[in-house]
Amino acid sequence: MVREALLDPTGRTGGGADARRAPRLVPLRGARLGLLNSTKPNSAVVLEQVAALLEQEEGVASVTMFSKRSFAVPAEEKVLSDIAETCDYAIAGVGD
Repeated sequence: MVREALLDPTGRTGGGADARRAPRLVPLRGARLGLLNSTKPNSAVVLEQVAALLEQEEGVASVTMFSKRSFAVPAEEKVLSDIAETCDYAIAGVGD
């Protein structure tokens, strides 16, 4: 059975919610980073700035930008599988 819970990103919980943090992954140094551009205005700009910081400060080895067809629909399965196959980490951008 899959249990879904809504988690507050600020870290505050409403009592009985499962608020355990996800386990930390391997360091970013040498990692392949995928960026998923939602295609909303400024999404790519924000993602490019985040990527530049991660390259400079954390030693990310490579960055690949992927894009959704439209911000109004989920990412296509092909895009998601390409990210999963070629990247160690992924960041999705929203924009506006």
